[in-house]
Amino acid sequence: MLDEHCTDEALIAYTRALLAEYPWPPAGESSRTAAALLDRLRRRRQFAPLAELADRVARRAPQDARVRRLQAQALIETGQPSAAIDVIQAALRKVEARSGEWAELHGLLGRACKQIFIDARKALDAADLAALQNAVRAYRKPWEADPANTWHAINLVAVAACAERMQLRRAPRLDYRALARSILATPPTADPWDAATRAEAHLALGELDEVEEQIRRFLAHDAIDAFAVASTLRQFEQVWELGRCGERSRVLLDAMRARLLGLPGGRCDLSVRELLQSQQAGAAPNARLEAILGVDGTRSYRWWQAGLRSASSVASIRAGLDERIGTGFLVAPAEFGVAAEGALLLTNFHVVNAQGSAGALRAEDAAIVFEAVEAAPHYGVKRIVWSSPVDRHDAALIELDGPPPAGLEALTIARRLPVRPEDGPSRVYLIGHTGGGGLEFSFQDNELLDHEGPRDNLFGAAPCRLHYRAPTEKGNSGSPVFNAADWKVIALHHAGGILSRLNGKPDTYPANEGIALLSIISAMRAG
Repeated sequence: MLDEHCTDEALIAYTRALLAEYPWPPAGESSRTAAALLDRLRRRRQFAPLAELADRVARRAPQDARVRRLQAQALIETGQPSAAIDVIQAALRKVEARSGEWAELHGLLGRACKQIFIDARKALDAADLAALQNAVRAYRKPWEADPANTWHAINLVAVAACAERMQLRRAPRLDYRALARSILATPPTADPWDAATRAEAHLALGELDEVEEQIRRFLAHDAIDAFAVASTLRQFEQVWELGRCGERSRVLLDAMRARLLGLPGGRCDLSVRELLQSQQAGAAPNARLEAILGVDGTRSYRWWQAGLRSASSVASIRAGLDERIGTGFLVAPAEFGVAAEGALLLTNFHVVNAQGSAGALRAEDAAIVFEAVEAAPHYGVKRIVWSSPVDRHDAALIELDGPPPAGLEALTIARRLPVRPEDGPSRVYLIGHTGGGGLEFSFQDNELLDHEGPRDNLFGAAPCRLHYRAPTEKGNSGSPVFNAADWKVIALHHAGGILSRLNGKPDTYPANEGIALLSIISAMRAG
């Protein structure tokens, strides 16, 4: 078994190697070892390999309720709650009533039904309201069987409070405030989930000071992982709708986002409205932040705010006014040694170029929109200042037909690349427009796998590639890749897939690739 603190790359590579074996686990080996690996994938939020491996293990151990539960978890997290319900219900028929797995499976059944209800909240029909009732029944059973099952109880509180806010006629018949008080009356534990549960209970009672204290306790816990933070953040965002409760509450959401991005596997997707609200919440004074988050939490929060400011300088590139096909970002003309009256934007050659080659938009057909700015100003392309084809730097430096929006600044370019993995672990961050659609920004934490940066930091005109682990999607082409320390740009994201390893290393791996900005600048200045 891998070391508990292994990198995401090592964990995924190990999983892929196991998937290449058949059958696995081998005959005579307990599924317990396999389930431990599945749980590690869950905690790292590696849900795609989790789903695949869980299915493989379930073929060998169809009666193992824990394996089935983790399989269902992966299905929920990858947007398939209905499929998860089928897996859970089949597993429930095979477990002992009131056992630990019985309670866990009922809780996960409630989670799947709750997600169906939440996803349809803006246009509910009878099936969606039935999902709410099914969620209540699923959470209620383990809590009634054993009041120590407080995570089931707090979810009862959350869905009942949500139904009340929505003024549903078929709201659950439940005094959720009394239930919240009973949860708070239980003895506290050292488990990080205890703090998250108590934060929700205090929120149900309108006790925001206590909510802040419990969130601080939760985020400061040494044992939390990306799964725990993402799950808690989702509950506060989607079920409690904390983002609608004023600036004080939004600070708590941003504190959770900052903590999440600082953990392996962290990712945050924000709508433009959420992004603008978070930027406005950045004015909170240090003394107030430290009272809520502590010194380390305040540092993480300020780091997150710097990332939000960087997002304002990231633009979507559209075909006309609708379809988003890529991303670009503001750069300073002086960095590239050019004079320009309009704003200067860097993107991929395969997104925009003069001829429309490599499947790109022709320059005159591209619309550039800064969506994280009030009124979302639109620009056209004045000229292509410089470009390099896909098989070189895959870059296009574009002058827009107007100055940058008021208050926006060019992103700062880092003067060095992070250390290579053999010299120490490094992480990088991407900001882009997820999936090419929707007014949404994606902030992703990624493990740096390797790069070709020269040891003496003297970049030539040849492309210098970086590889990093990231589930990037359509629409991220042309995104800036940032260092972890201070949100300075190190690369232009351009591709992903099964790539050959860098620096003469044998074999291939799933990775994403960016081109170092310092090599792009060197190539442009070299003519």
